[in-house]
Amino acid sequence: MAVTGATTHANMLTNGGAVAEVLSSLVLEQLYDPTDLRALCLRVPFDGAGSSVTHVTQDMVPGAFAAPGENVTTAATAYATGHFDITVARYSRAYALTDLIPVSGDAIDLNRVVQNLVNGVSLTFTDLICDQFHNGAFSNSVGTANVNLSVDDIYDAIFQLTASLNSAPYACVLHPVQFNDFLSSLRAETGAAQFAPATIEMLGAKGTGYKGSWMNTDFYVSDSVDNTPAGNYTGAMFAQGAIAYSMAPVSRLIGHIPAGSLLLDAGDIVVELDRTATDGVSAAYAHMFIGVSGAEDARGVRIRTDA
Repeated sequence: MAVTGATTHANMLTNGGAVAEVLSSLVLEQLYDPTDLRALCLRVPFDGAGSSVTHVTQDMVPGAFAAPGENVTTAATAYATGHFDITVARYSRAYALTDLIPVSGDAIDLNRVVQNLVNGVSLTFTDLICDQFHNGAFSNSVGTANVNLSVDDIYDAIFQLTASLNSAPYACVLHPVQFNDFLSSLRAETGAAQFAPATIEMLGAKGTGYKGSWMNTDFYVSDSVDNTPAGNYTGAMFAQGAIAYSMAPVSRLIGHIPAGSLLLDAGDIVVELDRTATDGVSAAYAHMFIGVSGAEDARGVRIRTDA
């Protein structure tokens, strides 16, 4: 039975309908979003005690002491803790190459395929983290549906986080369209804000991912920010501890993979070779076991504006 989706030698040669006679040994990387948001989140160790769900307990908020009066019994208060759950699931990706590719001397080989799979780890995390913005991690919201993001929306988000007792610096993750609207609004600012060094720095052109700091808030841009609900992007501003993730180590899986099939064991990701000799196809399968969850509602604010 033929392997579905395998990259063939004909795939490698075809370029816009024309067939090249010789493939260059130079392989250029195409544009993609390399933004990795894991550093903005809390990593929770995976217990793995017979369950894919990690139950995280949050301590009770301290309370001020009271003066009960002389010879008056102090009333006891129930110690009420909070919690959130992180459910770990398997996330995978695979690429298959026919034997004619290495035989013909093509520049693409299994080593390059493995590196491509590793590069997809950060993209997966960024997708899952941005999914939290519109999936209910934060109930507080700023911005207006079908209206462009403005500097005032950013001020409102900072105020909400500060009013909820969060400590800066904050992180703000926006879609490129939202960030462009923010810059347009920032350029129109008058007064002290327009002369602030951070404003001048923020307006400068930069690459993907981190865009700079403004008002003690670090700005990031990612096209993983979803167009949900339709017609509006939902980014977010949040403090440390707003979103948590967990990764199950793949060490327990290694014993189930034949030694000759293991291409990479990176602790959190495993890549194995699946050889279909009857079809002349080698496939690299990558697996990781991760989960992302909102940790504390009051630590984040949704930013929902026009797409």
